[in-house]
Amino acid sequence: MTETYVTGTCLCQEIQYRIALPSSDTLPKVILCHCNNCKRNTGSGFSANIVVLQSQFKYTQGTPKVYTDRSDKGPAVLREFCPSCGTPLSSRTDDGSDDVAVKSGTLSEEDRARCSELGMEIFHHRKDGWIRGMEDVDVPRRNGSMAS
Repeated sequence: MTETYVTGTCLCQEIQYRIALPSSDTLPKVILCHCNNCKRNTGSGFSANIVVLQSQFKYTQGTPKVYTDRSDKGPAVLREFCPSCGTPLSSRTDDGSDDVAVKSGTLSEEDRARCSELGMEIFHHRKDGWIRGMEDVDVPRRNGSMAS
């Protein structure tokens, strides 16, 4: 069985990771989480993730810090982030599950384009109102910074 790799890094590039996938035609889909803790963790209206097996995910440079977060559903959520720039990198429960949610915004640009299909939304009932119909709203759109 051939493997394909997906890579990523934090904003300051101090922490880097690699995900080994079984084959190139099984790329993970994006899962959006609208829970309140993910919103706070990302500073956005949702968290965009790809979910892979912990055994496939490996830090190749640097060591993230871990914040143990509470969960509405039981097990604690371990949130990993860069201690230098604060970039959220991944989250997983502490119940022995082999799943890890990797923040899709930390993927390399090429791999983010490859893993861009939306697969699911969770905690949809907590979706912020401004997110619904974003493409239909008539607002200024720019390809660059917020500065004029």
